[in-house]
Amino acid sequence: MSHKPPFLPPALGLLVMLAIFSLHFIKPLMLLFPNPWNFIGLIPIILGAGLNLIADRELQRAGASVEFGEVRGPLVERGVYRISRNPMYLGQLMIAAGLAIWVGTLSSWVVLPVFVIALQWLFVRPEEQRLQEQHGQAYAAYCQRVRRWL
Repeated sequence: MSHKPPFLPPALGLLVMLAIFSLHFIKPLMLLFPNPWNFIGLIPIILGAGLNLIADRELQRAGASVEFGEVRGPLVERGVYRISRNPMYLGQLMIAAGLAIWVGTLSSWVVLPVFVIALQWLFVRPEEQRLQEQHGQAYAAYCQRVRRWL
């Protein structure tokens, strides 16, 4: 199966960031995190970026492909991949949540559930199908041990 979305996951992440800021400035509903409490949002931003870097490094160490759409190399089950099957997408979601906290308004939170659904349908499910085709029973066993997100 060759499923290629019209854009890559980082582009979706940028669109989500733009949507968070746009909703905040265009229609700033109730303020949830006033200054200086909004700076708490830096914590998930930093943790999410760190998670992305660690996950990418783990893939590279194992000799697995990091290019979307092409599943190459071994099934990576160590490091952060023991905790989540999708640590990079989880990292992107953490960054988006951190930005929603940082801007501080309720309107920016509307974007997050849409982001999760988009990640799930555009990227996670097709990638899981390709991994299942490539790694068979080993991937099925991995899915039994490790949750999709957390």
